[in-house]
Amino acid sequence: MEQQAINNEVNNAVSSLIDQFAELKFEGMVMYAVLIVAALVICFEGYRIYRMALLLMGFAVGYTQAHYFLDFIHFTAQGELKLMIQAMIGVVCAILSTSVVRIGVFLSAYFFAKYALAVPIANFVMDIIKERVAIPQLLTPVITSAVGLLAAYFIAKLAVESLRPVIVILTAAVGGFSLVNSFIGMIPYFPYDLSFMPGAGNVIWTAAKLFMTGAGVGIQGIKDEDKAS
Repeated sequence: MEQQAINNEVNNAVSSLIDQFAELKFEGMVMYAVLIVAALVICFEGYRIYRMALLLMGFAVGYTQAHYFLDFIHFTAQGELKLMIQAMIGVVCAILSTSVVRIGVFLSAYFFAKYALAVPIANFVMDIIKERVAIPQLLTPVITSAVGLLAAYFIAKLAVESLRPVIVILTAAVGGFSLVNSFIGMIPYFPYDLSFMPGAGNVIWTAAKLFMTGAGVGIQGIKDEDKAS
């Protein structure tokens, strides 16, 4: 009976992880700690490991966009099947990101431009507009996707002429923004009361994201100078 109870606990834990990854609903101290470590590495070591960084970001783009597409078409299967479909599309984008670097830059730029810039701005604007007129719910993701694609196109085009600076800035920005967002997500799971911390939309967090981005660019630049000298 004791072995059966242990097996049930393991099965429940595995099922919970599968559901978290399939539905992009990450939670728990350990999960956010892993995301913070990954964000730190990308932010400060971006160019040195840029192929690995592009691989991870390419996978993230493919995985998340597959998730939202499956939700959009009301895909009924959940759990392992949904996770497998999303992971397969993520792997395809990851391979493209590393085999053709500029595709990786494009996907990473899209990911950053859409989720770090376009989504918060669009949500803020839409909240103001919704108070005055009724607008379709689908309009927000359409606008954010369009902004993301437009920004990604110009960043990828710029990378044709200056690949290194673009990768340094892009990895620093993705890492810096992800680091702060992951820390915000971790706050409810701290063993101490952190209710005094500002809300997710507070300007303090925006300043922290910009600071981490600047620190990432600076540190990657210093490492490059040391390598050159």
